[in-house]
Amino acid sequence: MKRKEILSRILEEQNKVIANLQNSVNLYKKESDKDEDDTSDPDDYARQTEAKDMQLRFEKMLSKEKTDLNFVLGEKDKSYTVAEHGALVESDKNYFFLGVALPAFKYNGKDVYCISPEAPIYAKIRGKKEGDSLQMGDRTLEIVGIS
Repeated sequence: MKRKEILSRILEEQNKVIANLQNSVNLYKKESDKDEDDTSDPDDYARQTEAKDMQLRFEKMLSKEKTDLNFVLGEKDKSYTVAEHGALVESDKNYFFLGVALPAFKYNGKDVYCISPEAPIYAKIRGKKEGDSLQMGDRTLEIVGIS
């Protein structure tokens, strides 16, 4: 049950990220689409170009976050016994969801860390099984469950 509840929270957080990025895209789109008859100062054109560049950057980030959202949606009914892409790893001190990057949040008094495949810790966790230990800096975590 923990897995479904935690993935629901991850989906909530992912939707917040997507909403914020969509707001940024809309803002920069508005700034970059100003009527050219209203802009006569060369600085206006430069700001318009910068706004378009920012719009494109945020659209790229938005696309990635939507892909991540679809990934998490597809993971809701799966389960794992080894720490791999899509697994929820529970240690004695916290949880790790392997697959997407999001800010940490709390679940039942433990921090939940969402780890992207690009993060260095991902490689340390991948392949671990229940009962294995994980060294994180000067702390040793005991893996108590994988789902």
